[in-house]
Amino acid sequence: MNSPYDKKADAVEFHSDIASDFHASYQFDANRLERVAVWNEFLNRYAKNAKFAYDIGCGSGVLSCDLASRGIEVVGIDGAPGMLEIANQTAKNKNLSNVSFQQHRLPISNTSSFRAADIVISSSVIEYLEAIPESLVFLRNLLTQDGIVIFSVSNSDSVSRKIVRLIYRLTGKPKYFGLLRHFMTIEDICKDLLTAELSYVEHTYFGRADRVNQVLSIFLAPKFSSNMILVVARKQR
Repeated sequence: MNSPYDKKADAVEFHSDIASDFHASYQFDANRLERVAVWNEFLNRYAKNAKFAYDIGCGSGVLSCDLASRGIEVVGIDGAPGMLEIANQTAKNKNLSNVSFQQHRLPISNTSSFRAADIVISSSVIEYLEAIPESLVFLRNLLTQDGIVIFSVSNSDSVSRKIVRLIYRLTGKPKYFGLLRHFMTIEDICKDLLTAELSYVEHTYFGRADRVNQVLSIFLAPKFSSNMILVVARKQR
């Protein structure tokens, strides 16, 4: 029997196929646990006064449910039906009535009918989309006038990312690397924020819980020993 990782698929199909394993990994995978901890730190800082939020590319709903548990009304949006099935069940298991989920291919070209949100989050999604500036415009268009967007993206400066990218070119593994369209530096991101009329607020690096990056972090700055960048930006007035 073939693993879903052996199936040639686009990012939506791929993540729908692996949804169960992906969601289960939040119970034991060190990088997933680190991701949740970093996101919680920033949500504690920026979501305190939010009333309504979107989780774009919500996956299995981990962060959507975290936001909802804070008393925020949340709409999670994802293209993968397998992920959304788990997300709905997770919210039900947590007795959360203030979170709902919608299936859409991303980015959504026309958001005129969407309610404006105080905060929009997007965890490791836009690197799979065709163009970063257009993806950031999509996120900005979901915000209220003073709204905040928080997103994470693959770090181009990461030494281990460079190694894995080379391995992928030689072996075709890991399969998901073939679906990633963008690896970015913070300088790249800040340029694209300006194009999207978003104002940079702050950023941090994360994704160094695995053994390789733990070793690299002894010798290298977080910029080079972390797989991901998390960025906070505000809608320009």
